[in-house]
Amino acid sequence: MTSAPSAVIPASSAEATCEVCPHALADHDRISLRFCQATQAQLAGGAAAHGCVCPA
Repeated sequence: MTSAPSAVIPASSAEATCEVCPHALADHDRISLRFCQATQAQLAGGAAAHGCVCPA
C-alpha cells in the first residue's frame, strides 16, 4: 500500500509558490494542498494537468 502525501505545509515554505498552481503554498488549505500534491504526482506520471481547487 502506498502512503498518502502529507497535508502539512512546511514552515520554511510560507512564501514558496506551488509547483502545480499559481498560488503560494501558504494560501493552500489541507484539501487544496493534497489536491496539488496528487496532481504533481500524476503529472510526473505523464497525466494531463487539470484545474485548481485552492480557496485563494
